[in-house]
Amino acid sequence: MCKLNRLLLCVLLPLFFNCSLSAQLLKDALQPAVKNAGFKMEGYILWCPSVIKVGNTYHMFASRWPEKYGLAGWTTYSEVVRATSDNLYGPYTFREVVLQKREGMWDKERCHNPKIVEAGDKYVLYYISTANKTGYAWANAITGPWNRMDIEAIPCSNPAPLVKSDGSIYVFGRKVINDVRAALVYTAPAFNAKYTLQGDGLNILPDNNELEDPTIWWASNQYNVLLSDFKGKLTGNSKSGAQYYSKDGLTYKPVSKDAVYTKTVTYDDGSTQTFSRRERPFVYPNEKGEITALFTACLTPEGQSWIVVNPVKKYIPPHF
Repeated sequence: MCKLNRLLLCVLLPLFFNCSLSAQLLKDALQPAVKNAGFKMEGYILWCPSVIKVGNTYHMFASRWPEKYGLAGWTTYSEVVRATSDNLYGPYTFREVVLQKREGMWDKERCHNPKIVEAGDKYVLYYISTANKTGYAWANAITGPWNRMDIEAIPCSNPAPLVKSDGSIYVFGRKVINDVRAALVYTAPAFNAKYTLQGDGLNILPDNNELEDPTIWWASNQYNVLLSDFKGKLTGNSKSGAQYYSKDGLTYKPVSKDAVYTKTVTYDDGSTQTFSRRERPFVYPNEKGEITALFTACLTPEGQSWIVVNPVKKYIPPHF
């Protein structure tokens, strides 16, 4: 075969099979974490990052609580804070406390697991209180003031909201069903409308796989989800990152059995660090739908915690 034909095959075959010449797996597009970036606060555990760009500024919403209470302190002391940076990777600077628990209300236990989205001319901040209680706050500006619901909106936890082009909302969430941490989907015609369970109410992950901490994005004409593989049923590594996709939003399939990330982080200076916990993944897509950053919450064996950020090399998942 002549050199020209071999060259044409190398170029055309991947296109024929609808594959990109770039990384097919998110894990292969990950770059070393930026060591002096992310978000840290002395004396606090930081968890649950969610980032949105407004103008030229990146706003991170995250959970925090005093380090002295340990990781379990989230159950009583978690509050939602906002930090900013003019660089996606940070470092982020604390700006304000956004939400705290309210006595006598649906969110009386805690404010935790924030997810920020833009829906029309409103900014909507989803968050949880107890397990299976998700609600939201909304504002005209990313700096507030924030209006809050009087009751919860969705009977699930770990919400991963996706605002669709028509303004409707798709929420990929988690609920414990028969001792299984199952994935469910709720939808609403608008962020402030009624949320309705989709499907038969059973786990929409294959093989009854379990999850925590999903993050969602739309690309390649499909739903794409990164989550914590709770018992390692897919990847073989408990709570490592697992990647799924769905064409219809109700039938999910794994992209690969490979873990997207583990508890060990490699930094841009060549050093590595193994954490006791690495959870709450959040992917940041740019205006073209390309993933350019992965944020995770990391906890050291000594009990310190901060948000770590890995740059991502403009990842778009394969079109299945």
